[in-house]
Amino acid sequence: MPSRRPLPPSSAPVVTLNRSEWLYAACEGPMGQLNQPYILRFDDPVTEGEVRAACRRMMSLFPRLRGVLEPTPRRFQLRILDEDDQFETLFDLAFRTEHIELDDPAAQRRWHERALNDPVALQRGLGVRMQFVAHPTRPAMIWSAHHLLIDGRSIVICLEALVKLLNGLPVDALPLDSPSMLPAVLPARWWQIPGRLLAAHRAQKAEQRERARYEIVRLPIKRSARYLSTGVQHHEFGCLSKNLSAAAKARGGSGNSMLMATMGTAMLELAGNRPGTAALIRVSVDLRRYFPEGTAPTMGNYVATLDILLPQEVPDAERVRWIDARMRTGMERFTQRTMILPLLPYEWLGGIRTHDYSRLIMRAKRLDSLPHLSCHTTNIGSADAFNPPGARVRLSEIYPTVSGVAPLMVFVSVNGRQVMVCSHQRDEVEDRDMQALIERAQSVLNRWLLPQPAVQPSPQPA
Repeated sequence: MPSRRPLPPSSAPVVTLNRSEWLYAACEGPMGQLNQPYILRFDDPVTEGEVRAACRRMMSLFPRLRGVLEPTPRRFQLRILDEDDQFETLFDLAFRTEHIELDDPAAQRRWHERALNDPVALQRGLGVRMQFVAHPTRPAMIWSAHHLLIDGRSIVICLEALVKLLNGLPVDALPLDSPSMLPAVLPARWWQIPGRLLAAHRAQKAEQRERARYEIVRLPIKRSARYLSTGVQHHEFGCLSKNLSAAAKARGGSGNSMLMATMGTAMLELAGNRPGTAALIRVSVDLRRYFPEGTAPTMGNYVATLDILLPQEVPDAERVRWIDARMRTGMERFTQRTMILPLLPYEWLGGIRTHDYSRLIMRAKRLDSLPHLSCHTTNIGSADAFNPPGARVRLSEIYPTVSGVAPLMVFVSVNGRQVMVCSHQRDEVEDRDMQALIERAQSVLNRWLLPQPAVQPSPQPA
């Protein structure tokens, strides 16, 4: 007869959740799936066995990827699974081989959308998914990680390691680290906190007064009590990334600022360019750069957001410069630690039970009290940056996406051409409205990429 003696406590490492991870644990249910699927295409043929071995090796090098949610009396924690037979079974379920017509853009988009909406059981399985598709010359895969495990910057680190492993290059292991996000928010000296709080209060009030003057434009929104599924759109702007950067520089900004201004202008034009309106664009900010030197964490979630207002009254020719200046001002607030007020309260979320916080989110959605945003943007950079020097297997294309409460646009350079991957909540935004926004953004960018007329010097008095 089997013994009924209790099992000894697990000796596997445990990681506590920081404020962002606690937020994802609480809102993952009512807000929909929080997967981050990245479509990867390689220039050289690789076999399923090579990709599987590289992915399996990465699970050993980055132990956070082996984390599963474990309940505690009031909250959750991450239990890092040992690499035993049970883990191998879970990895076999997480790695799949698919049969997709990769040369068909519509089939590739549907594949991407299914991966984004694929439910992930974080308490009894891995939060990572890998799907490989063979191809005679350009194989592909989807590498996906749940947002509770890691953020976008951590995924970049994982994909850089994946390409190195496929090329037989060494990759350093990363230890577990999940420190608080407070060092990126608080000033260096405790006696500086009151002054920073006062400066943050004044800046927050000034923002509220400015936003109160405008109507925030959005795509047509249907009211819904809960999020259902997320749609995905792939769009190539039809221009070289270097040409876009050159045009942005001529307008007084960067390529990223120009793309953000493009989306804001498209939103304003779809709303009729009415006086008194403004587009509110949210951008992601990596808090790692604001930790004290030498203390920044690596794997996990360390992301904040910055909201940038683009009023309709700003002249069309000045909008890139306007967005760029607002971006610099917002980043300076992170440097000066005057973002302490909006970020500090989130550190107290761990004191709220999961179901209570989920209930608050669902209530806010039902009452439409969540902040009104026009869109959310983020920039990955160039796919070629993932390739180490002299790589035989090269990553040629990358298409990232993630769900968001507002239409989310991810900008990336693929083979030197500017691409945008969009996602939107289908219970709120129709596919046709999202497509209309993409078409209007293309029209705006085409207009801005035209050669600018030479500025004639003012006549000088004799």
